[in-house]
Amino acid sequence: MSPGLIFPIDSYPFGRSYEEWAVSWWRWLLSIPKSASPAIDTSGKNAYSNQKHPNVIFLCQTYEESELNPTRCIDLPKNTAIFIPIINWISLLNHDGQNDKEMLDTARERMDVVRDMEFSINGFSIKNQLHDFRILTPFFDVELPEDNVVGLSPGSRRAVSDGFWVFVKPLQAEGCLSTFGSCSSGITRIGVQYEITISG
Repeated sequence: MSPGLIFPIDSYPFGRSYEEWAVSWWRWLLSIPKSASPAIDTSGKNAYSNQKHPNVIFLCQTYEESELNPTRCIDLPKNTAIFIPIINWISLLNHDGQNDKEMLDTARERMDVVRDMEFSINGFSIKNQLHDFRILTPFFDVELPEDNVVGLSPGSRRAVSDGFWVFVKPLQAEGCLSTFGSCSSGITRIGVQYEITISG
């Protein structure tokens, strides 16, 4: 892929590191009730839920148990960058571990077995280089609403995330963006495609 399309992993897009953006992404995704979650949506209609940054849109994959690789159609304002995971994991306290070490070990173990990844946009693609885009966040808190996508009781939870992300610079024209990731056994296979139009 042309390196000009992606912010470097050690850069600070819009004043934040990749790690900081990953924390914000998880807080965004987990703040949305399951009934309106963009992770479950197949059409793209929920992509705009709770988006708050004027220059960045958060896009997401499907969830682990999904057997679908949906095509979502979205419209983006001109000069909007895209932050999206290829494949990622979040460990939540008392669900994926009883303490920080157990949570961190779980997150790392899940991402250590990731093998096949691909990101493409408008015919340009990256595969092997995606392993350079792995991000381990610091520990952070998330607020789970009623009817949350992870199926846990509402309230504040301590969390940590590991995963592979790309930060796409603003597109100048409509396009097609797709991602795919799987574990080494092939049991977990996560993919999505976005058909993107640009307005304004």
